[in-house]
Amino acid sequence: MNVKKDISAPSIVDVAKMADVSLGTVSRIMNGQKSVRPELRLKVFKVAHALGFVPRTQVRRVGVVVGRRNLSMPVGYTYSLTSLLSNQAYLHHLPIDIIDENNLEQALDCRISAVIGVVFNDSFLELNHVPHLPIVSLNHPLVEKGVHSIYTNHFEQGVMSTRHLLDYGHRKIAFIGGMKEEWGGKQRLLGYEKAMNDAGIAVRPEWVFHADGGNVFDALRNWLSEGVTGLLNFNEDGVAETLHILSNVLCRRIGADISVISIEDVPLYQYFTPPQTVIVQPLEEMARLAFDFVEKQIRRKPRETKDSDVLDTCLAAKLVPRGSVGAPPVR
Repeated sequence: MNVKKDISAPSIVDVAKMADVSLGTVSRIMNGQKSVRPELRLKVFKVAHALGFVPRTQVRRVGVVVGRRNLSMPVGYTYSLTSLLSNQAYLHHLPIDIIDENNLEQALDCRISAVIGVVFNDSFLELNHVPHLPIVSLNHPLVEKGVHSIYTNHFEQGVMSTRHLLDYGHRKIAFIGGMKEEWGGKQRLLGYEKAMNDAGIAVRPEWVFHADGGNVFDALRNWLSEGVTGLLNFNEDGVAETLHILSNVLCRRIGADISVISIEDVPLYQYFTPPQTVIVQPLEEMARLAFDFVEKQIRRKPRETKDSDVLDTCLAAKLVPRGSVGAPPVR
């Protein structure tokens, strides 16, 4: 059977000509050889993407750019979402490459046809300028900067969790967040402040702690000495550490001496004593929507223009009540 050659498809010759390099150089780069200078490899990858060139022998892949992985605590948000993305890749028949955010150059490999970002800063933005490379950011909305974004309403997470503690009668409520300058942490803090202000309770700055702000043990000890009875445990990578300090170091009964709401419904947390009341983000839905989106983008012809509208999808979270929240102790 004769197969008609698509003469309109860009070839390796076109890439070499536009990049002003030899065919051998392009071939070595496409085969993953490291003998080519990084700046030249970057140039060729950008040209290949601009032309819509895809090596015929290669299967199109999705790059998943991941940031802030805590190797000592591989059960938190980043690992959970990465695992869910891997499952969606299998269901969509799209192989993936996990790429560290410090090695964004790997996402420019022309075998990468789309990129999903599990990142917490704006470093991901430089990929938005690569021609014909659709990218989507998860839980770090960059819509205003032209990046497709799928995320949950972090502000509402702060509001609903604080109100849950207030409904139980707590008035001295402290807040633990992730990195101070991250979008999600700032949104949850705003939600906490909103709920406290609506209840007529002044927010005390010393009752707000961020993961990059010092020693969590010192913060917890000080809060307990000042009569704090409710805690929003919203540092994804430090949830278990906080619970350990409260229970085993400071010897407080969670749900009795102090009530705690944690972030993410990691299966481990429901087996704690007591099981943790948690804020649940729809991470599985987020992963599915991301792959539905990139699959649609990949199916387009390389030279078709991008959508004029930037994807802006905001999902709701929910609170799952368990035994870690009760009425404040009688003083």
